[in-house]
Amino acid sequence: MAMENDREPFRRFVEIIEQSGVQFLLHEHQATRTMEDAAQNLSFDVARIVKTVAFRTRSGGIVLAAVRGIRRVDYARLAALVGVNRRDLAALAPDEVQEHLGVEPGSVSPLPLRDDAVVVIDDDVLTILPTLYCGIGRSDRTLEIAPADLVRLTNGRVGGFSRERT
Repeated sequence: MAMENDREPFRRFVEIIEQSGVQFLLHEHQATRTMEDAAQNLSFDVARIVKTVAFRTRSGGIVLAAVRGIRRVDYARLAALVGVNRRDLAALAPDEVQEHLGVEPGSVSPLPLRDDAVVVIDDDVLTILPTLYCGIGRSDRTLEIAPADLVRLTNGRVGGFSRERT
């Protein structure tokens, strides 16, 4: 039964995408949760992978920040884009990801299932062409979609908030 519930967000994501009419591919693969896993297990160009980092604001809101996997989130710039103080923005802990989003860490999708979620897409993501790879609610599935279609589907706010990994 728990396994069935774990697949529910995935089904909802797929429905949203199918109903939108945008072109996409769904890839099935070995469970992959980190960029290091992706480099070892997936045939995708890791420079085209977009990870979604989930945050909460002090007021209880959820922020889904989509950023190229080989880059890092600049918390101060992200907070400014979302309109909160840096101290009011905290990354969700692994158990909070499951609690608030219904998915495991490493399978967070930039598609919001919550009405109160704000999606922010790093402007660098729009340079990933022709398509990018991102989470879709299961660690053994990856969504391939054009960046412009991802922005449209998520109704995401685009802005610069990433930096090079050091």
